[in-house]
Amino acid sequence: MKKIALIVPALLLVMAGCSKHEGAAKGGSQVVAKVNGSEITVHQLNFALSKMGKLDQSQVKAASEKVLQQMVDMELLKQKSVDEKLDRDPNVLQVLEATKQQVLAQAYMQKVASKQAAPSEDDIKKFYDTHPELFSERNVYVIQEFAIKDGNEHASEIEAGINDAKTGDDIANWLKDHNHMFSVNASRKAAEQLPLELLKKMNTLKAGDTLVVKSPQALVLLFLAKIDRQPVDLEKAKPVIQQFLVNSNQQTLIKNEVAALRKEAKVEFYGDFSKMTMDGNATVPATPAVKPDTDKPEAPLAAPASESTQPAHNPAIEKGLSGL
Repeated sequence: MKKIALIVPALLLVMAGCSKHEGAAKGGSQVVAKVNGSEITVHQLNFALSKMGKLDQSQVKAASEKVLQQMVDMELLKQKSVDEKLDRDPNVLQVLEATKQQVLAQAYMQKVASKQAAPSEDDIKKFYDTHPELFSERNVYVIQEFAIKDGNEHASEIEAGINDAKTGDDIANWLKDHNHMFSVNASRKAAEQLPLELLKKMNTLKAGDTLVVKSPQALVLLFLAKIDRQPVDLEKAKPVIQQFLVNSNQQTLIKNEVAALRKEAKVEFYGDFSKMTMDGNATVPATPAVKPDTDKPEAPLAAPASESTQPAHNPAIEKGLSGL
């Protein structure tokens, strides 16, 4: 079933249309290949090429030929699949229907999101002013993370025991002396790479302090070995704040639309779910997130994903890395 799920999106990718070979279309035939009589059009080829991102003019011909070869192979496999009557297989039909549902839902969400107006200069300035920890008071933290396997059972004891620790070695030695199993991870994190809830707590601390974080897997001690102040001015912050506000407002629009659709719809549950009712909490189907440039470890201004993001072990602070 997983293999089918991977193949179907690839099939959809290479069998639809966009615009890089307009010359061929204008020149008469829009057909770029026939496979056992089945046509592949220039629009289908263009759509597949569009998924490769922006291409230089010098790259277009080679990329087109390579993609077209792949489309021919995909068409051959599709034809063979139909010959084998796999298009009637219940699992395949389920995947095709689920993919169709996802594509249509995504298309409607994009239509709703497109109604979002660009944030104003006042909106951007307000966000900048209300989040000094991300901008005017932005810090870069050098963190030693101690994840204690049985820590949640002895949280009070551990917190009291490491209270006077001045260095990471002090914490490690105390944990060893008291027979606690733990792992250590060192990292350097800019403010925008941390969950906002965690950042607000860390912003009140100074170098040498330790923040205790409970997660389902372990008790995590975040020792702040060093704090470097690296503020960002409003002009530099504007583009990413604008993108963050656009994304955030679009999510709100979609959530409100789903809530309205739920309110108007007649939904009935059957069988084991016959006693279930609509919970009133509209959800927003997952969409791909815009991520910060990971090639630049401290690339500033990738705003936190969510105010409700909770730190989690291994590493405890990675949840903030999803960025915009």
